[in-house]
Amino acid sequence: MKRWLWHRHIGIAALTVVIAIMAGCSGHGGGSVTVKNPPIRESAGKVELERIDRLDDLYGLAWLSADEMIGTGKPKWMEAELTVHSLVKAKDPDRPLGIEHALTVNPSPDPYMLFVSNMMDASFVRIQDGLKTGIQVNDGAYSILNGNVRGAWIGNRGYLLATVYELIVAGLDGGITSIHKLKQDEVVVKAEAVLDPSNADKFTAYYLNQDGELYRLDASFDASNKPKASAEPILIRKKVADFSIAPGGGMLAIAEESGDNRNSVILQPMNDKGQATTIAEGSLARQIVWSPDGSRLAYALFNLERGGSGLYVMDAKTGHTTLVSLYPNLQSLLAWSPDGTRLMNPEMNLTATGAKLLTEIYTFK
Repeated sequence: MKRWLWHRHIGIAALTVVIAIMAGCSGHGGGSVTVKNPPIRESAGKVELERIDRLDDLYGLAWLSADEMIGTGKPKWMEAELTVHSLVKAKDPDRPLGIEHALTVNPSPDPYMLFVSNMMDASFVRIQDGLKTGIQVNDGAYSILNGNVRGAWIGNRGYLLATVYELIVAGLDGGITSIHKLKQDEVVVKAEAVLDPSNADKFTAYYLNQDGELYRLDASFDASNKPKASAEPILIRKKVADFSIAPGGGMLAIAEESGDNRNSVILQPMNDKGQATTIAEGSLARQIVWSPDGSRLAYALFNLERGGSGLYVMDAKTGHTTLVSLYPNLQSLLAWSPDGTRLMNPEMNLTATGAKLLTEIYTFK
């Protein structure tokens, strides 16, 4: 129980540090943000922003479809019921989803199922009828869930999760299987997974720990759909602040601490056979996320001086980069719609009393 509470305090403390950085910036220290020349240049393939929709009093958590999003209208979203908001029928009232107390909502790729969690509990919820299946994340009386880590779907076969002791895969029946035990006092801060495009029984898990070490763990499902690691984790890179796996497993996008008060956004082939390419630099780089088809990469850059801060979207083929917002979101996860045409940017000022919620939706041509 003490270890779970310690991890919870770490997550809250980390969020407080980010908020303090944002609130206390006054132009002292740091360097300017630099968007690098892209690795490939073509005349076509520009990222063109069609429109921006501002949704007041709504905090978006996930996409249910290309036109519907899951969110909440209350600042204390972990205590509020989730609703579905339509972007094409904006005047229709939001409909209840039948889910409460959610910190993370992550739809399966089909989409058929929702993974839903808060700081202590996790479950699968079937979208069609709301049937809930609890995930066994406890060691008897207490939860061992690392509620600060979102985790990731492994295709539609299971869900990668972090506990305070290990990496696990949850089956859709709620049962869990350990695939890697963490080192003493090691804390996972982010975990993602990708299926092998040539073999649906194989997958690769990536996880980042509190020391900025990014590891790769190869694993596979057996005939009974039980996952098992194929070998020990491999250290990929150090001084990592954030990362994201491109769908299909071809490329890693990494935010690396490249110097004192400086981050670089790097593209690195996952097979380690190609050269890493730096695409942007700034004081802080976070919230890196690939679109579902891997054609676009979104990331946030923050500058302690002035200018250059904001949300950027890059065309993965041409390298063309577009600034879509002057305000970098370092607190909440960015989320792409299933068809990759829309990017959700939820915001909430946690330092203000009675803070109002806001979500911006960027629609691309």
